[in-house]
Amino acid sequence: MKALAQMHACETSLLHTDFKRHPELLELMLASDFYEISAAGRSDRNTVKQWLLQKDPSSRWELSQFEVVEMTNEIRLVSYHALQREPNLSPSKGSMHTSVWSYSANVQCWQLRFHQASKIV
Repeated sequence: MKALAQMHACETSLLHTDFKRHPELLELMLASDFYEISAAGRSDRNTVKQWLLQKDPSSRWELSQFEVVEMTNEIRLVSYHALQREPNLSPSKGSMHTSVWSYSANVQCWQLRFHQASKIV
């Protein structure tokens, strides 16, 4: 249960933190070798950083179907359904997400190493 709560907190922090005000947190949360597979293809660390820095800090996501698999003590596979909760957005079925987090002893925190999001149509 501890792993589930930790990873839920990591994913929520990534989506809900105002990184414009705290760019140092973003540097800690994204591993140096982070990459993402998005609907448009592969995204590099800088592309994702720019999105996280430019997103509306008041945006909120509802995470459900949250699952965590502990691959090792330091590596976790996370999957969940995300739905952005904004009154002015058109209705959406949300998206399914998969993330790989690893614990970095150097910075003593969990870092996102890989992420994939697939829209539900």
